[in-house]
Amino acid sequence: MDKNTLRTVYLEKRKMLSEAEYERRNLLLTEQLKLFLLRNNFQNIHIFLPILKNKEPNTFPFIQYIWEYQPQIQIITSISDLKLPEMQHFSIDKSVSIKPNKWGIPEPQNATLFSLDEITCVIVPMVVGSKTGHRIGYGKGYYDRFLSQCSAGTYCLGISLSPLLDGDLYADQYDLKMDAIMTPFQILNF
Repeated sequence: MDKNTLRTVYLEKRKMLSEAEYERRNLLLTEQLKLFLLRNNFQNIHIFLPILKNKEPNTFPFIQYIWEYQPQIQIITSISDLKLPEMQHFSIDKSVSIKPNKWGIPEPQNATLFSLDEITCVIVPMVVGSKTGHRIGYGKGYYDRFLSQCSAGTYCLGISLSPLLDGDLYADQYDLKMDAIMTPFQILNF
């Protein structure tokens, strides 16, 4: 299968998850993320806000956990400019309101702009990932462009609700390898 076919197949598989299985996988993923946080020392974490109706990994419980138990860690998220394929990055806390844009993507409304070169960790959404450290996203290249602009020491963790695949997922020169990939079932470091 080519990359577009894999993307289509795994997006459909994710949509087909029962609500109970979707919740179970999200609980397991949140627990994995908490353990990951305990094993690392990040000043800030850039994390995507999920489109829950599309059954994306639900990062909201993890964000709440950080605000409650690790308040020294700054949470960063982005707003995508869908015309330019660019992202702007914002620091968020409990006081920031989150509202969906016209495409249903949750966005911070009253957040502070955050400098790209200060980001220490990025949690990257994946449709599916491979056991070699590559990911397939939505195919627009937002994250590949964003990650290529981050500082050399920025840690990249890809997360997905799907089990990892064998092989390289047709990675090309624009596809950046993750430092680690996490699913509800495992985490692999590269």
